[in-house]
Amino acid sequence: MKKIILAISIVSFLVFLAGCNNKSSENHDNNSSSDTNTSENKENETQNETDKKTNTSENRDTKDKSNKQNKEQSDNKDQEKKNNSSSESHQSTDKNKSYLNNFTSEKIEYARVWYQLISTKNDLKGIRNVYVTKIPKGSKVNPQAQDSAVYKEDVVKLEAPMKAGGSVTYSSNGDGTINVYNSIPYKWESPQNSDYSQMDKITRKAIEDNVETIYIKPHDNKKVAKLANKVKYNK
Repeated sequence: MKKIILAISIVSFLVFLAGCNNKSSENHDNNSSSDTNTSENKENETQNETDKKTNTSENRDTKDKSNKQNKEQSDNKDQEKKNNSSSESHQSTDKNKSYLNNFTSEKIEYARVWYQLISTKNDLKGIRNVYVTKIPKGSKVNPQAQDSAVYKEDVVKLEAPMKAGGSVTYSSNGDGTINVYNSIPYKWESPQNSDYSQMDKITRKAIEDNVETIYIKPHDNKKVAKLANKVKYNK
């Protein structure tokens, strides 16, 4: 009987030991699996972080490249517009200059003065010529009057063939402006039709009062050229 009990005890002990070993093995396997999963998770996190940085860098590079291309395209368009504008301006300037190539600077000046001061106010299309009289400094304001005042500078008188066409007497300042003597008439009346007793005072007042400084604009050269063709010098 004792032997049977001993045998049963030994078998039970062996079964117990076997169970403990199995449990220990399972725990070891579980721990090993847990470590493996943790390692894999860390690797996945690291890879995700790397991918995220890579994607961010690629997106930034793509955006920078796109912005650079847009800027280059914009700069090219601006340069093209500037070149076209410059070309058109150059062509326009050359065309305008070509109208006046055959005229002296004097005739161009006379035509511009006449266009601005006379034609725009009293454009008589029937006027064939514009006559120029150069009047030197010291000349009488009224050549018919013995007691006339004299001009204190060189002046020019432009006049149409008829009184209705108008006239302008002026001096040039050489800077694009002129001094216009607004009180000088188209023609002075003869002594028979006017009182010459006050002529000294009248002529002095004509060159001292109502003198206006005007800037002559660079008008349409084609129109100026047409007028320059009509300029004639009085003998």
